[in-house]
Amino acid sequence: MCGNAALAAACVALCLLTAATSPAREPYRIGFSPDAMVHVEAKERLEAVYKRAGLPVEFVSLPTKRSLVLASDGILDGDAGRIPNLEKNYPSLIRVNVPLLELIGTAYVLKKREIERFDKSLLDEMTVGAVRGVLWAERVMAGRPLVLVNNYETLFNMLLEGRIDIALGSRSSAEKAFREQAGRFDGIRGLSPSAFRTPFYHYLHEKNARIVPRLEKALRELRAEGR
Repeated sequence: MCGNAALAAACVALCLLTAATSPAREPYRIGFSPDAMVHVEAKERLEAVYKRAGLPVEFVSLPTKRSLVLASDGILDGDAGRIPNLEKNYPSLIRVNVPLLELIGTAYVLKKREIERFDKSLLDEMTVGAVRGVLWAERVMAGRPLVLVNNYETLFNMLLEGRIDIALGSRSSAEKAFREQAGRFDGIRGLSPSAFRTPFYHYLHEKNARIVPRLEKALRELRAEGR
């Protein structure tokens, strides 16, 4: 206890010096997949969210599945974004319970196929493929056989070659593949209605539970501002 004014002033100065020289917290390390446009969009939004919350953040580029596993194991602090109810299979992950964006999943077929609309019965009759780590596709297939590949270029090439009949893909990632391979995938079209539609959430490892309310508050504020 500082007993007089001079000593009190010295105590304050010491506290300020200690605060000034204390190392800043290391950034929260969040995994994301640059090959999945929904992850890229989630990352862009999270940069604003963490800044609003006053929290340092660093994004680690990884394959979709590996990002999830490392976040679940606590090696990373979290994963940029996932579909809801992920925590049932990965109980160490906590949802930041304000949506980042909406994920839309589409079934793609060759234009020459006489298929007018998407219906889940098609999944029983045809060979279906998806990119590895796209969990909503596994959920839609509900235990049916699913051919898994590493990227959208391979997925759509397999569709063109007739090695699969339907490709399940996130709309934003599929559209990116179509843009980057201009003309190459012109023989492919998406079916309506969408095969899957859901809010997309940020997830953190349970060790970071204390910052969840700050991130939720920041998300609500940014959404209210139309950002």
